[in-house]
Amino acid sequence: MKRILFPVFFVTLLLSAGTVFAAMTSTNFKIQWDNTNEGGSDVGVSANFSLVDTVGDLATGTSTSANFQVSAGYRAEDTVPALSLVIKTQDLSTQTFYTDIDVTNKTVTVPLPGAFSVGDYMAVVENRGFSEKVVVGRIVSIVGTTITVDGFDGATGSMSAHPTDGRDSVYRLSGNSAGFGTIAVTSQNTSVTMTSVRSSLGGGYTVYLQADKILQSLASQPIATVADGAVNLDSEEYGASTTGTRAYQPDTDAGVTTTQRIVQTGSSFSASPADRVVIIYKLAITNATNPGTYSHNVFYTLTANF
Repeated sequence: MKRILFPVFFVTLLLSAGTVFAAMTSTNFKIQWDNTNEGGSDVGVSANFSLVDTVGDLATGTSTSANFQVSAGYRAEDTVPALSLVIKTQDLSTQTFYTDIDVTNKTVTVPLPGAFSVGDYMAVVENRGFSEKVVVGRIVSIVGTTITVDGFDGATGSMSAHPTDGRDSVYRLSGNSAGFGTIAVTSQNTSVTMTSVRSSLGGGYTVYLQADKILQSLASQPIATVADGAVNLDSEEYGASTTGTRAYQPDTDAGVTTTQRIVQTGSSFSASPADRVVIIYKLAITNATNPGTYSHNVFYTLTANF
C-alpha cells in the first residue's frame, strides 16, 4: 500500500497604497467593491465562454515590486492567480464491468452503477495490466445504467468503444491510499492515480512526484526500480507511467524514488473543467522477491511557473 500525501502551498499578498476605501455595509449586506458606470452587462455568456466585463474602470492592472503585488481595479479579486490540486486513487473494491464507453459524448454504460455517485471521480480501465489504457473523469449524472462525466482525460484517442476482454472495468477514484491488492509472480500489477489541476496562471504550472524512500518491505527489503523505461514480468521492477494531454514524458515507465520527477505540466491556463493526468503505478515480482508488505509514501507538489 502507498499512502499519498500532497502538500500544496500558494500564497497571494494583496497590498493597497494611498487612499483607503472602505466596503459599504448594512445589517444584512456588504458591497465589497463598488463602481459606478452605465451600459453593458456584468456577465456575458455563450455556449463555451463567459465574459465578466466592466466599462469605465481606470488605472487597472497589476503592479509588482521585489516583495509585493498590487492588483488594482474593480475586477482585481476576480483575476488573482489561483492554483488547485486534487489527487484521487483507484479503489479496487468498486470494480464494475462496463458494456460500452463513448469518449466523445462523455458516457460509460455499466450493468450496476450502485458503487458510484454524482461528484465521484472515476477511471475506466481497458485491458488491465502493464499496457492498460485509462481515462478519468468526474461524474455529473447517473441515469439508469448510463454514467456521464464532465469530460474524459487520459488515453482518450485509443479507448475501444466496447470491452476487449475480462480485464476491462470501471473504478471509483477516492482517498489517498493506492494499493495493488494481492501480488503474484504471474500478475501484471497496476494501480491508477489521477492528478487534477485548475490554474488561472498564464505562465502555467508543474506537478512533481517524489517518494520518501524506495518501495520496500517492513524488513527493509527493497523492490528494484525500473531502469529501462518499461516494467516487465520477467524481472522484479517498480515504476510509474503517465497518460494525458498534460502528462510529462507520457507512456514511459520511470522510477518512483527519492529523486523528484515531473509528472504533469501546463504552459498556460488549465482547460475546462481541469487538467487531468493518469499515473499508472506498475509492479512486477519474481520467485526471488522476499515475501512481505511493501510500502512507501509518495508526495505530490504543485508549483506555479514564473
